[in-house]
Amino acid sequence: MAPYESLRDYAEALEKRGKLVRIKEMDQDKYEATAFHYKIIDRWKTNAPAFLIENIKVNGIWHSVPVIGNLFNGFDTVAQCFGVEHISDSQSEMYTAATEKIMSYLVNDRWKTIDPVIVEKKDAPCKEVILTGDAVDIYKFPWIRNNPDDGGQYISTGCAIMEDPRLGRNVGTYRMQIKGPRKTGINFTNQSHGYKFMMEAADRGEDAVPVAVAIGIDPISWMMSSTRLADLGQDEFALAGGFRGKPVKMVKCESSNLYVPAEAEFILEGEIPMEVEKEGPYGEMFGYIGKETVTFYLNIHTITHRKNPWLYNIWTGVSGGYLTLPWDTGNFIRLKRIMPNLVKLYTPPETASIVIVCIDKKFPGEGIEAGLMILGYRLVGFSKKLVIVLDKDVDPTDMARVMHAVGTRWQPVPASLMVSHSFHMPIDPSIKEAFLSSKIVIDATRQLPGEGGPEVFPADNRTVMEEKAKEAFELVEKNWGKYFQK
Repeated sequence: MAPYESLRDYAEALEKRGKLVRIKEMDQDKYEATAFHYKIIDRWKTNAPAFLIENIKVNGIWHSVPVIGNLFNGFDTVAQCFGVEHISDSQSEMYTAATEKIMSYLVNDRWKTIDPVIVEKKDAPCKEVILTGDAVDIYKFPWIRNNPDDGGQYISTGCAIMEDPRLGRNVGTYRMQIKGPRKTGINFTNQSHGYKFMMEAADRGEDAVPVAVAIGIDPISWMMSSTRLADLGQDEFALAGGFRGKPVKMVKCESSNLYVPAEAEFILEGEIPMEVEKEGPYGEMFGYIGKETVTFYLNIHTITHRKNPWLYNIWTGVSGGYLTLPWDTGNFIRLKRIMPNLVKLYTPPETASIVIVCIDKKFPGEGIEAGLMILGYRLVGFSKKLVIVLDKDVDPTDMARVMHAVGTRWQPVPASLMVSHSFHMPIDPSIKEAFLSSKIVIDATRQLPGEGGPEVFPADNRTVMEEKAKEAFELVEKNWGKYFQK
């Protein structure tokens, strides 16, 4: 049961639910695992299971190190991670349940925290094997090249742990291109906390910054690393403890004073020099091959790992990162203070730059106004190029219902608003000038007479059913299993 202590505990729970498949072998030199990931998403969408490849071919070598992927596909997996008791295949139901669970971690508008606890080396699975000196060679493990146009193999799930005398600890996930047996890139953007830590060290005149990279950690700690829920200077592992309801177990590094998650699959210990070099290209989260860039690199001194470790890989841009839901929830809470009519906020994991909101509309112009406020608010962790505003009776997680509302409640004129220039993420392949994009608000709420709509807007069939025959849906839910008995 959640909260899970390790990646393996979570994978075991998925397998018990039939949400993980084991595959004997795949040839990643032929990009078999990448193609498989695309296919299961194409066919099963949010119901596509996690998969564990027991043997994988990389660089002409068959590795018996299992590679696991697609771990957080669908809101049922998110709800499971956060300890929702009743898990179903209804993505709408699980989205609501997970959101409510996440909101329960707020106390006086602040996320709960529980500080980590330190364990002895003998009690830390990540210390079962310790490699130093000439034994350090990351090519011994099957790091994945996701796409033929990627610049090489990448560590895609590394959680970089850094400490600063003024800011404290930071944990962040940055892509890491394999550059040698003891060297990887580490792609800090200039907006990231990792970059700010590097600049703090540079201002102090330091030549290099110690770092430890944890790979394959428990789901909640992973979520804290791969999102920016923590403010600068706030310990992600303390936040993870608050969400888990119990502390994260940490253990001291072999070659530095940094502490790392004891239950991790791998730990890479090293330092980042105050130098940059070329990195990439890489298949980005927007689903396009990014440009070659310039970034820092990591020199690795020590590797520790579990016996028979697992390698967790993300096929970036293939499926969405559903563990970003706490970002949605945090953004909703902050926006609700200035938008009392806001009912829901949803950023579809599979569609970059689209934000969908539901409002309790009562007056003309509220749809466009809501869209403007969303565009003007810097959503933590998300860009937005298209804002779709809906009535409160539409489920924003159901894209069929969203598109039905757009097709039947929206009039392009006057229920649209174009913004010619606004801040945007630079990795969007459609933009010409970095950080700038045009944007649009689509007001797909029922248009009132005062904003050009009909005198009487007819009721939506499904809304009538949900409001006036709610018991019918409850009856069907109760009898669901009986309908399919032979």
